Amino acid sequence: MVVGVERGLDLLGDISGRDIVDLGCGTGRLEAVLLPRLNGGTVVAVDFSPAMIAAAARRTADPRVSWLCRDVLGTGLASASADVVLCFDAFPHFSDGGAVLREVARWLRPGGAFLLWHDVGRERLADVHRRAGPAVENDLLPPVEELALLGRAAGLLVEIAAEDETSYTFLARRPR
Repeated sequence: MVVGVERGLDLLGDISGRDIVDLGCGTGRLEAVLLPRLNGGTVVAVDFSPAMIAAAARRTADPRVSWLCRDVLGTGLASASADVVLCFDAFPHFSDGGAVLREVARWLRPGGAFLLWHDVGRERLADVHRRAGPAVENDLLPPVEELALLGRAAGLLVEIAAEDETSYTFLARRPR
């Protein structure tokens, strides 16, 4: 997991001092790799599951992290409040990808980055979700070309939209 997380974070370059949103943070496994890169920055980690947020807060008690138990479309986060929005291994679980991208674009400051990535390919992830059963069997990643169209429609400038058998990566920015 750490290698996949680092692969994505490396695309962002230096994130020290940045205000970051971890979208769909789950149990907070991203924070262990993210926090050493952050220095004086902050993280708002968002997930809709109280159990996930509770587990994440137990795992990481760093004061730079705020745990927010809310739906992605009802976070209450202010416009232009984030330098970076991260979404690692969570995007298929959002029912309206276009609405999520519009909300992400609203949160980002001018020039801010949105990074969505998975450390498995789209087809492999679909197989994992189908085997997991009814709760997630229809939680699928769109082809990156479709995600790029949604990103552009949300007002984002797409820098990377790539997928292969081993990874899925989408990096976009809010225009300056």
